[in-house]
Amino acid sequence: MNSLPVAKEYVIDIVGLHKSFQRQATLKGGYSTIKSLFLGLGKKATSQKVQSMAISDLTLRIRKGASVGIIGRNGSGKSTLLKLITGIYRPSKGKVVVTGRVAALIELGAGFHPDFTGRENLYLGGVMHGLTRRQIEERFEEIVDFAELAHVIDDPIRTYSSGMFMRLGFSLAVHTDPDLLLVDEVLAVGDAAFVAKCKERISRLRAAEKTLLLVSHDLEAVERWCDEVVWLDQGKVKDRGDPRRVIDHYRQSIEESEERELIDAQHELKITTPENVPVEDQNVKPQRWGSREVEITQVRLLNSKGEEHALFHSEEGLVIEAHYQTHEPTSDIVFGIALHRSDGLMIHGSNSAIEQVVVPKLTDSGIVRYVINRIGLLDGQFFIDVAVHRQDGYPYDYLKCAREFVVRSAFRQVGIVVPAHSWEFAEVAP
Repeated sequence: MNSLPVAKEYVIDIVGLHKSFQRQATLKGGYSTIKSLFLGLGKKATSQKVQSMAISDLTLRIRKGASVGIIGRNGSGKSTLLKLITGIYRPSKGKVVVTGRVAALIELGAGFHPDFTGRENLYLGGVMHGLTRRQIEERFEEIVDFAELAHVIDDPIRTYSSGMFMRLGFSLAVHTDPDLLLVDEVLAVGDAAFVAKCKERISRLRAAEKTLLLVSHDLEAVERWCDEVVWLDQGKVKDRGDPRRVIDHYRQSIEESEERELIDAQHELKITTPENVPVEDQNVKPQRWGSREVEITQVRLLNSKGEEHALFHSEEGLVIEAHYQTHEPTSDIVFGIALHRSDGLMIHGSNSAIEQVVVPKLTDSGIVRYVINRIGLLDGQFFIDVAVHRQDGYPYDYLKCAREFVVRSAFRQVGIVVPAHSWEFAEVAP
């Protein structure tokens, strides 16, 4: 970290920050056949060093007592930023100025020595956090009690479980009386009771007007704990401001990106015959069979507005649209659909015969739609089967996994479906 002057109102003062890393890039070349390998033919693969930019022209100033969340996709620069703030990394360009004592919950216990006991590591770690020996002695019992490790504190920490290791590191960090607390997903480990205790301690630090910088994929936690959210994208600030607004913007961007990837994947689908698909893949691999007197020429997934999508929400409607073409006249027609999860679990299946729907006489080509007014599914990846067949089941055309889609739910309910429901409360007279 730089020792440049910093405005007193800022605990973190980052201006024009750049951070790049060197990596080895393999260039095209190499042997194309085993023969060329043994005969020495062909070019050997070569590599060269290239610069990879993790943080680019970032300015971020955080005032004393603020609680700021950092969100973004993997590789967006979040963890790199924290390591620049703690001094683990040095900037390639720009300045990072931090005032006050820092407790960094990034890689808990990163400075611990595996052959030292828990007691010895607490003294070592305390010094690294800027405490004097007397301060460590005064807080030692409290640190150990909080970590619930009194029974093993004199054992080498290489004998500790990952949860014990985490508890020791967290307890030390929060008992250093930090001015700035940096948290990076470390509360994703440990038992539920200890995680709850960690969250309570962080809340107490916030109440004491300590500055909090939280990096997390848990957007609910970020919204609950933070006064402001910064969205990083490819090492740059994409958005910053009110937690609810920035998180909604981020979620919308994630969903749009996810949907683009799904739609691109749909265009690349290769439908095969069942005999060419391994048994273990038959639940999720697109397959097709049938005699083709009636052929399904296209399958689309639409929302209630008639817009084609591959990502839906639980409360949205879904329209399965199948385009067909007849090659031979026939009056024995049944249209069917099936909806199953990516693990093969059947969610729903029906056809026009089961529901006693009269199929009109088919023209040379046409469209049939299966309209679902409310999807009612929880988060997951799903596939649609579409079929046209005779009453006795003889297939004209059967498309298994014809389309893939995902559902995103606003709530963390469990199970598969969200039935239409409401909560009611009533008072009972004494």
